[in-house]
Amino acid sequence: MIPPLRVLAGVRLVRHARADLAAFERAIVRLPEVTYCHHVTGNYDYVLQIEVADLPAYEEFHANQLAALPAVATVTSYVTMKILTAEGSTSRL
Repeated sequence: MIPPLRVLAGVRLVRHARADLAAFERAIVRLPEVTYCHHVTGNYDYVLQIEVADLPAYEEFHANQLAALPAVATVTSYVTMKILTAEGSTSRL
């Protein structure tokens, strides 16, 4: 099996009204590519962990699913190159 491409995405919403947050959260949990969704403070409203087969698959997911979710204003993507753990092990993707 080919290891998935892991992308971290910072999402900003257009508005912070409860209805917008609820609509986004209802939609995001239905996307199997999103393995984690964190509601955070700071520059983004949400930080997502997304796993797809490769970069073309992420481009399709970003354009046709993620950017189309309710109230999404911007998405900033970060492609994971390596994962380091507290135990000192390294995982290459």
